Amino acid sequence: FLFPREKKYLKYLIIILLSVSPIFIFYSRYYIQEVLLVSFAYSLVFICYKYFQSKKTNYIILAGILTGLIFATKETSIITFGSGITSILLLFLLNNNFRKKISISAIHILLFLSSAIFVSILFYSSFFSNYEGIVDSLKTFSNYFSKASKNSDHIQSWYYYIELLLYTNNDKILFSEIFLLLFAGIGVCFSFFNKNENQIFTLFRFLSIFSFLQFIIYSLISYKTPWLALNFWIGFLILAAFGITKTYSVFGGKIIRNFISLFITLILLHNLWQAYEINFKYPYQPENPFTYSQATFDVVSLTKQITAVSEAVPDKENILISVVAPESDYWPLPWYFRKFNNVAWNYEVQNSIYQFPIIITKPVYEEEIVNKLYRIPPPGQKNLYVPLFDEYLELRPGVELRGYIQKDLLDIFNRSVVE
Repeated sequence: FLFPREKKYLKYLIIILLSVSPIFIFYSRYYIQEVLLVSFAYSLVFICYKYFQSKKTNYIILAGILTGLIFATKETSIITFGSGITSILLLFLLNNNFRKKISISAIHILLFLSSAIFVSILFYSSFFSNYEGIVDSLKTFSNYFSKASKNSDHIQSWYYYIELLLYTNNDKILFSEIFLLLFAGIGVCFSFFNKNENQIFTLFRFLSIFSFLQFIIYSLISYKTPWLALNFWIGFLILAAFGITKTYSVFGGKIIRNFISLFITLILLHNLWQAYEINFKYPYQPENPFTYSQATFDVVSLTKQITAVSEAVPDKENILISVVAPESDYWPLPWYFRKFNNVAWNYEVQNSIYQFPIIITKPVYEEEIVNKLYRIPPPGQKNLYVPLFDEYLELRPGVELRGYIQKDLLDIFNRSVVE
């Protein structure tokens, strides 16, 4: 679709590098907006490339749809749009041939804007059921800029992404994608330092500027999370594929080509090994460079235990459960407890805590909970509480969860197990 037949090896190599990329595999395993954002953004780049080749109306409409989807995905789309527009302006200034090919008719501009605005309104209004969402889509940027400048929980150094992708070493895993970055650099050199004005080189010049600008912007912003690296790393992987194919074409000797092929094979195998390590061997452990507030499998064990207990009571979906955590730090429990109708989510211990037969909390609240369980209830309403779990459980690595249950309910559960 994107490249002529003679560029088929480049196409296949791009697909392979994206398919075995450890960071893309890891963040594609659960919902994170960045996966959608980069998919829409780089699809838009390639659709625009096809449009300026053919000037077909269906491509400009599809470009507008993708633009609307980008805007509707996340507030960081402003960085995507800013980097894209800046990249076009730079190419416009640096390349006379580019200025001639970038023309677009007024009707196509209208079609582009109409489809982009329609798609954005469609999603932000929840399919025309909440028109306040349209206004909120603009207000969100003030929230993002405030979060990016003041949220101390996610403040990282400017070289955070460099360390994340190029070298992470601990007792259990050695992670690095430095060789792909080197080939990306070769791809940048071939795209710029080449007298060929073929459109394929213009595309890779744009990708070079676009990806590098995003890397600079995300590195300069103090607020950082590891999945934000997807925004520029996908561009570097595409450039790496371009660099590999151009390197291979430059050297005609059989021995050198075989050596390059062997080297690329080793890089791909290394990526597959890294992908296995971070996705299956250390999916949530701190040794994994991409884990960030990752829930442990104990959350599943905890949910199974509470589900088993609830099965012993007649109205199991309506069993009362209290979850108490400082600063409401209990995610992803709301997802796992979604089938229970009466769950109280609190960031402090309420005086009504004694009315809940099951309590999930953190050690910091244990003393206060015990005090309120046995001091506040009126005569005849006091219950004996015992530990719900037989083993140490963590919400995330180092974040312990504790459970308590009324002994009467535990006895009912134990009898049902015996029967």
